[in-house]
Amino acid sequence: MIQAIFQESLTDRMGRGRLPLAKALRYATQVAACLRDLHRQGLVYGAVSSQLILLGPRGATLRNSGTSAQLGDPRRDVAAFGAVLSEILRRVEGPERLCAEIQSLALLCQDQTVDMRQALIGLRLLGLQAEQITAAARRLAKRPRGSGRLSAVPALSGK
Repeated sequence: MIQAIFQESLTDRMGRGRLPLAKALRYATQVAACLRDLHRQGLVYGAVSSQLILLGPRGATLRNSGTSAQLGDPRRDVAAFGAVLSEILRRVEGPERLCAEIQSLALLCQDQTVDMRQALIGLRLLGLQAEQITAAARRLAKRPRGSGRLSAVPALSGK
């Protein structure tokens, strides 16, 4: 049933081209939430990879593989999630500063410095920043040319 709703893996989607930053953050946040929910129950996914992340009209989820929902150390999931986050970043188009912050979060996950709850909070905050940047870019794009302050400054003559 899940595979009928979700059409492709994250690996397949990334193979088709670059992802908008906001969409990539949405996918990462949804996967982090799935992992956090498993970890709250004392379970781990065990094999987080972009091939096992399924995408559909409502976003991303984890494929129900034979190794899912087992007892174990959640730090393995966090480290694997960090690697997936780094993989996503290689195929994202977005502001350099924000991508650098996401990469920092990915490294914290890979080093197991944060848990999945902390990673999820970080992703949500970065998602809000991405939304603000996107909204500002849209507002700037709608402004008529020549409406900026610099265009109102009279040209200086050489006399």
